[in-house]
Amino acid sequence: MRALSLPGCACRASFQIAVLARLAAAGERFDLVAGASSGSICGAIMVAGLTERGPDLAREMAGAPIVSTRYLAGERSIFGLGRILRDALRRNLPERSICDADAELLVATTHAGHYARRFIPAHVFRLGGAEEARHDPLVVHSSRERRDIHDVLVASCYIPVVHAGVMRLDGALHLDGALADNTLIDALIARGATDITVVTPFAHGAVARTMFSTESPLHARPGVRLRVLYPERQLSIGRFDLDRGRIEEALAMPHRELVMEDPIAARPTTA
Repeated sequence: MRALSLPGCACRASFQIAVLARLAAAGERFDLVAGASSGSICGAIMVAGLTERGPDLAREMAGAPIVSTRYLAGERSIFGLGRILRDALRRNLPERSICDADAELLVATTHAGHYARRFIPAHVFRLGGAEEARHDPLVVHSSRERRDIHDVLVASCYIPVVHAGVMRLDGALHLDGALADNTLIDALIARGATDITVVTPFAHGAVARTMFSTESPLHARPGVRLRVLYPERQLSIGRFDLDRGRIEEALAMPHRELVMEDPIAARPTTA
């Protein structure tokens, strides 16, 4: 089973969008596509079969102010990332084109309550001698199971303050998926993926496994062929950067490839 992992990287996702267009033009197809944060938007573009238009979608968002008083009326906030994202989804990515696609899209969000409990001492939750169960903050949503995929995508990108308001799914507050798991490689392997392509915007194929972790190289996994696609040179575009010139640089940047085979299968055998 072929799978695609698209880690969140904010506006550096322009590089991912360009690479996906190249892969689709070369005839590459994936059974599973997983994304966290901005990577989930790139994944939705891939699953919906809109990779040819992907670079134009990135250009469409270029130049939009992230902070402006123009957002006060609708967002009740000067921060406009949420508005920019919702408008782009509504105009370009119909939910049906994602949910009815042949490939399955997996989107990571972080359950805010479960994530917060990681930082609270266990004894705080002991009531009557019983300790409240600690749940995994990672929530993986499937396009095969949800029709409100726009809400899920926005939730996967939701960062308090930078985005206006709150983002609730099924009554619970959800945060950026990269807080819990930025690659979803384990989730892909659990679903049977044996050939995984990771597209990262960081030099030398480094990947940030969560939002607050330092980028580091990936390592081979037993039973899995891991391919990492990364920029030929370091990108100049920043995390929250909609500068037209830097977006164009990211879209035009050539990519390199690193392949890691199953370390067990690759071992030579002795007679």
